[in-house]
Amino acid sequence: MEDYRLRDDDQLELIEKATLRTLVQALQEYSREGKSLFENTAAPSETEVIVLAEDIVQYALEVAECYPINRRFAGFIDYKRVRWFPTSFGLIPQALLVDAKASTENNRSSLQQSQLPMDADFAAVVGGGQKNIHLAAGFPPHLQIAAMDNATLVAVTTSVLVHFHYRTLPGNGPRFRELLALYVILLPHQRLKTKYNPNPQTTFFGRGKDAPTLGENPRIRVYFARLREACPWRLQQLRYERADGYTVPAWQDSSVPLIGGAALPAPETFLFLGR
Repeated sequence: MEDYRLRDDDQLELIEKATLRTLVQALQEYSREGKSLFENTAAPSETEVIVLAEDIVQYALEVAECYPINRRFAGFIDYKRVRWFPTSFGLIPQALLVDAKASTENNRSSLQQSQLPMDADFAAVVGGGQKNIHLAAGFPPHLQIAAMDNATLVAVTTSVLVHFHYRTLPGNGPRFRELLALYVILLPHQRLKTKYNPNPQTTFFGRGKDAPTLGENPRIRVYFARLREACPWRLQQLRYERADGYTVPAWQDSSVPLIGGAALPAPETFLFLGR
């Protein structure tokens, strides 16, 4: 029975990185059918387009599961699974949280506070002036599960966003929109805050599109370029550039800090089995 709290930060990041690899593989293998569903299903509003993305994420990830832990929990996350995750240093109980997004933007993604894995600090213009904003995490760093012999299993929470980048098409079909790319983002665990967001100036977060005067819950944005600069492997891009309808199987691995705006090394390709 492995407790992630007994592992160091590097090992915690290895858990997150290996998790992201499995999800990227699953999304790659389902990318052709997912593209067909996303482009050819009528969805008159942006909200309904996001529902399409949620369904596709469910279909893609249903075959990517590890040995399950029979525990369900509530939350405003599209895909939630508790499972045993194998590592070289033991089986780690994990609560995997995956949320689907869909937007015509390809530089940022919005999430609600309930989907935020760590406390967030960032600067924003409020009322005509600059203000530092603090937003508390929307869920705990782990899920506690009652086990046999009066023990407690601690399942580390791992949070992922799958961002569908698309453009709308004119007319009434048969294609309603064009899916251009999938951005798969693994947000850092709460314990890694001092590395990724130690202060409002060092952050990949920004203020989201909300209206507090209308009673809307706070929203926050993740900016892709900032996250990739902090850690390139945490943001993977699967582009629809193949003639057969699948995305290009590419993995960006380098985590070397960028100096003077230097370009990232070329992504590595990987093999896949189409679905």
